[in-house]
Amino acid sequence: MAVAAPRKIINRRVRYETEYSAHKKVGHPFFPYAMFHDTVVNLVVVLTIVAMAIIWHATAGPINHAHPTGQMGWLGELYQTKANPAVQATEPRPDWYFLFLFELLRIFKAPWQLIFATIIIPTIMMVLLVAWPFIDRGRDRRLSRRPVGVAFGLTVPTVLIALTLAGAVAPGALTGSAVTKVPALNNLPGAALASEAGCTTCHNFGAVGAPGPGASLGNGSAKFGTDQKQLAAWIAGGAHAAGTVMPDFSSLGKTKVAQLAQLIASLKAGKVLPIQS
Repeated sequence: MAVAAPRKIINRRVRYETEYSAHKKVGHPFFPYAMFHDTVVNLVVVLTIVAMAIIWHATAGPINHAHPTGQMGWLGELYQTKANPAVQATEPRPDWYFLFLFELLRIFKAPWQLIFATIIIPTIMMVLLVAWPFIDRGRDRRLSRRPVGVAFGLTVPTVLIALTLAGAVAPGALTGSAVTKVPALNNLPGAALASEAGCTTCHNFGAVGAPGPGASLGNGSAKFGTDQKQLAAWIAGGAHAAGTVMPDFSSLGKTKVAQLAQLIASLKAGKVLPIQS
């Protein structure tokens, strides 16, 4: 014997079908009613973006000597660090809305797998999102009675958010690279910074760097030895003031200059030295 559906469900279904039939008969046409609603929503979105741009520009500060990387505002810094012409090796990173693809490319590393990361997987996800209303045609609109649809609807954005967050903190190709021949020194922050700042363009650090106008630093600095204070002063403008071709790296900030000085001093000592304050 079949169990009768609860009266509440029957009443809800009858009410929905009645309203749906009434809307089909006397409902408003797409033009101008729905088009007007779309226009209002689009206008609100555009005005929101304009307001955010004005707030960002009004609250953030420019790059100057006191703030070499710009000044943070309510919505971020106005400018980022100026381009360094000495850097030959760059690590382009995508904007945040493409970071999930960036992370997929890190997961699928083999060349024959790239088509899965760049085309097949994103296309399948897009097609499923568009086709799901036609696949799930259940008449009950309560979320508790549509577990498959709810699970799919939550899984897709969860995966995208997870991939985006992982791609945002993913290390680049130069990070942690073997700049020196001493493995312990390659883990220093100054090792990755030497590549990022373009130091390897002119200096050789033992494992990375071509012979250039700068002195070889594979065995440290012959001029300053392990004196990190003098090394930092030389990097942060002393070499440039002395008339050498080395640019002024004071824009990196005291912390990063100290990390470079630590790396060079450690190369001279053959071991990791603490940063001199």
